[in-house]
Amino acid sequence: MRAAGAFEWLPLGAGMLGLGAATVAAAGLLAPARASRAADPASRHRAAALVRRHGSDTLSAFKLRADLPRRFSADGRAFVGYRIEAGTLLLAGDPVGPPDAVAALLAETRAYARRHGLALGAVGASDAFAAASRSLGLRRMYLGDEAILPAGAWALAGGARKSLRKAVNRIERCGYRAELHETGTLDGATLAALDEISRRWRRGGAERGFSMAHDALADELLPDALVVLARDADGVPRGFLHFVPVFGRPAVSLAFMRRDPDTPNGLIDFLVVRAAGLLAERGVEQFSLNFAAFGRWLRAPKGPLERVARRLLRAGDSVFQIERLHRFNTKFDPHWQPRNLLFERPAALPRVALAAMWAEGQLPKPRRPQVLPWAGPRTGEQAAAA
Repeated sequence: MRAAGAFEWLPLGAGMLGLGAATVAAAGLLAPARASRAADPASRHRAAALVRRHGSDTLSAFKLRADLPRRFSADGRAFVGYRIEAGTLLLAGDPVGPPDAVAALLAETRAYARRHGLALGAVGASDAFAAASRSLGLRRMYLGDEAILPAGAWALAGGARKSLRKAVNRIERCGYRAELHETGTLDGATLAALDEISRRWRRGGAERGFSMAHDALADELLPDALVVLARDADGVPRGFLHFVPVFGRPAVSLAFMRRDPDTPNGLIDFLVVRAAGLLAERGVEQFSLNFAAFGRWLRAPKGPLERVARRLLRAGDSVFQIERLHRFNTKFDPHWQPRNLLFERPAALPRVALAAMWAEGQLPKPRRPQVLPWAGPRTGEQAAAA
């Protein structure tokens, strides 16, 4: 989730893990996974039904990504989204389903991972899931905080909201207005315009994400997703926020935050402020904004190690923009909801962290060496690995 590109926090993990992480993981980096599963399109419909029934976590709807494989409990009442990367079966956030079915599914998933020699981990796990999975031997590492904002008309008067007020006033003087739509009601021309904004925002790069972002603006399984879009004085869409539903409570979760690079500074601030009011009119009470990596360490570090980490984060901000993203979130005075990385053993942490960075698309995966024509015939094992 998702300002200035999703998951800008994850590259820092590579630097912090350093050479030790690369050394521990090196043996399995280029080797093929011993178990893999492609995403099954039919499983999305089964998963969507469970998300609508049990998806009260702000990340639940993101498990409907088309590129995610899914594992279901034996009784079909729970599922997890996952990927296999760097010798790790990595879960995308919390499982979805009733507690008893989730517990059985996690036990089976751990057994599956062990049968295939895979580490087990999760990225974007809530505190509740981290506590529940402790009985299975999963440990937690704090990753950062999700910014949760109240819906409604915000008072912008006073010094604390000065920069926000100035940004909103500047955008309105430029003739911009905001409007809210369900994605299922958007016409083809508007969807094409929003896709073009995304393309320009990414500067030609592919969509990234795994646990805290969706992969499609228009998803037939989420026609009730919402878009708050900004039109300029000529009525042309120039930026938007895309929210997926959080089921079972009056909340939504940010999937995309995009603007045309040629728009004035402050357009995203304007959209967030106007989204708060427009969402409230739809009965939404709160919305999840961005993920702030290691935010607590920046706000209020505890002990010498976290203070050292804060200095490192600030020193690397020119490259990773972690502190800037945290400052962006802080200006809205959010409630902070922690998210965690889960792993089984300390020795597996580098592998799990690397898997998370690969899954989120924040660290390029090395290409496997190709077999050259003059290298001779491949064994059956080599052919299967290709």
